[in-house]
Amino acid sequence: MNRSYYALLVSQTATNLGFALYTMVVVMHLYAQTGSTALSAAVTLISAISRMVSGVVLPSFADRFRLPALLIFSQTTQLVILLGLALMLTQDVSALSLIVTMVLLAIISFFNGWFSPVKSSLLRAVVPEKERVKAIGLLSTVDQTFQFAGWTLGGVLLSVLGRGAALGITFALLVVSIGCMFLLKRHGKKHEPAGLRSEQGFVAGLTAGWKILYRHEGLRVLVMMDLIESWVGTIWIGAVTLTFVKEALHEGEAWWGYINGGYYLGTIVGGLIVLRLSRRMQGKLTVSMLLGASLFGVLTLLYGFVSNSMLALLLVLLMGPAYQIRDLAQESMVQNSSDEHTLLKVAAARSTLVQLISMLSIAVIGIVTDVIGVRLVYIASGCVLLVSAAYGFVQLQLRKKGALLESEHQ
Repeated sequence: MNRSYYALLVSQTATNLGFALYTMVVVMHLYAQTGSTALSAAVTLISAISRMVSGVVLPSFADRFRLPALLIFSQTTQLVILLGLALMLTQDVSALSLIVTMVLLAIISFFNGWFSPVKSSLLRAVVPEKERVKAIGLLSTVDQTFQFAGWTLGGVLLSVLGRGAALGITFALLVVSIGCMFLLKRHGKKHEPAGLRSEQGFVAGLTAGWKILYRHEGLRVLVMMDLIESWVGTIWIGAVTLTFVKEALHEGEAWWGYINGGYYLGTIVGGLIVLRLSRRMQGKLTVSMLLGASLFGVLTLLYGFVSNSMLALLLVLLMGPAYQIRDLAQESMVQNSSDEHTLLKVAAARSTLVQLISMLSIAVIGIVTDVIGVRLVYIASGCVLLVSAAYGFVQLQLRKKGALLESEHQ
């Protein structure tokens, strides 16, 4: 791996840690001041909506600016708004301060939403194709490890240092992330933004990624699988997993933590497995993705039937590697689909679709769980995941659409 790749890795780690910290600060501040769970939960909702909107408009901005410059601008803006947010958190809660806090939170989340699509495009620009599976695996493993540490230890950090110090750490992390952007150096031919070469309308920029997703046969299959899996992916949100632990496993909150921690640990282990298998996966991305997707579906289905806590924990541990193999193979296939600026439009459109489906699913999953029972929710979700894997097998393997994504295309 080259220096640019490690700069991108550090930047992603710092950004995601910072996002986790400031989100926890805002949630804890609002809950401490108001005692309202609904108001605290609104932080997550506003953040999700803002990030989805940012994915819609990002392609038009990307046509006019170079990607590192775009990322530096977005993160510098977050730094400035973070200062305003820190000031608001020193005030007593009122209707006006709540509105201002939510607006600032929405702006920060909007610009934070640019990071993942731009990062995906930059990864393609700084890492040669033969190293890409390994690069994505390492990036994911480090990210999962630090996110696990961030969300697990964030509460302890806040209680020891206080909200002001936690926001100060967030500020420092963003500065580190911005600094890393100046170290990026692309391999091969540089790709100029379309706006620097030709005139393109704002609306045309907004719709470009959607058109590519529709026209590219291989990408269209991957996105359809994404949407199916995102619809049932919300079974792993806190409220549903807690209900399963209590009603199906007959355990307390401690086991809720074990199940969540077990899944994160599994994804970390899965990332390490992918690192070991990266050379073997290269050129066999379709098979690897379908194998991981099928295994994840089977494990989810089995999880719905278990009543033994230790067996349930073992299953979620095994889900991590299955999901990582599927996810990292798929990400490599998307990376191979187009050049870096086209890839950004694809990533932004794909992210918007997935987030929209996830939000709709979150809105109804609680009702569905109450109606049919939590155990049946997991069993049905496992079946849906297997249907998705079967659809992928027919389209990508039997109809050879996966061949379009096995190697890099310009």
